[in-house]
Amino acid sequence: MSNYQVPEPIINSPFEEPKEHWNIVEGEQPQLLPGRRRAIYFYRDPKAKTDKTYRGDRGVPIELKLVNLIRERVKAWREADYPGVTRTTHELLQWWRRNGREVRLFFAQIEAAETIIFLNEARADFRQGIDIPRDEPGEEAKKKGYRGFLRYASKMATGTGKTTVMAMVAAWSILNKLANRNDGRFSDAVLVVCPNVTIRDRLNELKPELGDASTYRSRDIVSEHLMPVLTQGKVIVTNWHVFEPQVVQQGGISAKVIKSGVEERRTEWIRISSKKTTARGHRYLTPSEFNRQVSAGLLSVQKEDRDKTGALMRVKVESARYVKSDTALIDEVLGRDIGGKKNLLVMNDEAHHAYRIRREEADEEQEEETYGEKESADEFFR
Repeated sequence: MSNYQVPEPIINSPFEEPKEHWNIVEGEQPQLLPGRRRAIYFYRDPKAKTDKTYRGDRGVPIELKLVNLIRERVKAWREADYPGVTRTTHELLQWWRRNGREVRLFFAQIEAAETIIFLNEARADFRQGIDIPRDEPGEEAKKKGYRGFLRYASKMATGTGKTTVMAMVAAWSILNKLANRNDGRFSDAVLVVCPNVTIRDRLNELKPELGDASTYRSRDIVSEHLMPVLTQGKVIVTNWHVFEPQVVQQGGISAKVIKSGVEERRTEWIRISSKKTTARGHRYLTPSEFNRQVSAGLLSVQKEDRDKTGALMRVKVESARYVKSDTALIDEVLGRDIGGKKNLLVMNDEAHHAYRIRREEADEEQEEETYGEKESADEFFR
């Protein structure tokens, strides 16, 4: 038997909190330990060589202390019968956990929804010492009046039913808002953002108006008598690409600067080549297209790099484009019925597709000093 094989891989029920776990360490026999595995991640410096310091390829284990604290508090709160929650929330929690369910929910699904509810509704003494940092915007965004917001992540394994959890959270928010319009913790407008058309079509089952064909009934998330109430809320499912600022065009042509909308200026390096594309974090233009955009006033050249023959290799330019305002974009994507809401619950499906590393083309020279040659820099950001 290899070091990574265990005699009995499945040791827990999917419907209960894990009672045991396997501890696997390279070079040692697997150990069956009591209790749930602590939340950790393994870090290994990508530049370091494999040695004993990093325990092979696995890396150094680092505990996710906030996750483990929240798990402990949620368990205590659950065992105390959810003190602090609204009547609507308590009814939902009891419905999800009731005996005799034909469609049983996994422990992971219930705990994921419970955790979101806990962070919003649990009695203060259960949440003492738990501080979730706000997702603050950058300095430029702050100057424009943007404010931070709270972002919660439910990290679940493939096959554990994330769509069901999204339905649980949507039902919780919508039903609570309809029960008390003045409670700012809830929203009857839910936006579900996803990475592609295939997933978007699948997630349409989160729309309450589908009735018995929706996840709320197929997975028994809400009782039959609550479905007519739930349909008073609104769930919109869309791809996150639609929120990319759109250039304002007239007659479908943007061959010249059209000063309509909000001006957005950026500085970037453009590589001159035989193609016109954007690849591996770089923008390419053919010589003719580059000259056309300069002549049209779309680009303002700040610096040029040429080869030994004098041929233009790349240029540093400032460009201006006019995009739709945030208000116009939101109204277009969400419609007036949601765009005017004070509160909006946003769920990002497949959230690991939304990367936080941002590559600024203006810093390309410094970037190559930091990360090495172009290929090395490209690999780092990829």
